[in-house]
Amino acid sequence: MQKVNYQKMLEGIIKKHEEKGEVPTLLLHSCCAPCSSYVLEYLSQYFKITVFYYNPNIYPREEYDKRVAELQRLIAQMPMKNPVAFVERGYDEGEFFQAVKGFED
Repeated sequence: MQKVNYQKMLEGIIKKHEEKGEVPTLLLHSCCAPCSSYVLEYLSQYFKITVFYYNPNIYPREEYDKRVAELQRLIAQMPMKNPVAFVERGYDEGEFFQAVKGFED
């Protein structure tokens, strides 16, 4: 079985939109600023991005808030060709604890 080359697929999508003079939108899930930095640097050249922050397994709340603030800071300070927006799902530690209930050991 031949493996899918997702980079080549992305390059094809980018080329198609560039030929049409389009800048498409992209919803990008992010777990933290460090993981998002290169992805945003690269993809913002070709897309208008909305970063969706959702990471319910972060504990305590203060750590979650630090990560949200750092991602927002990255987006605000990083030079990007196309606009990047930010949307946060919100913090709900109960949702995570319910999902992992029974797997404590």
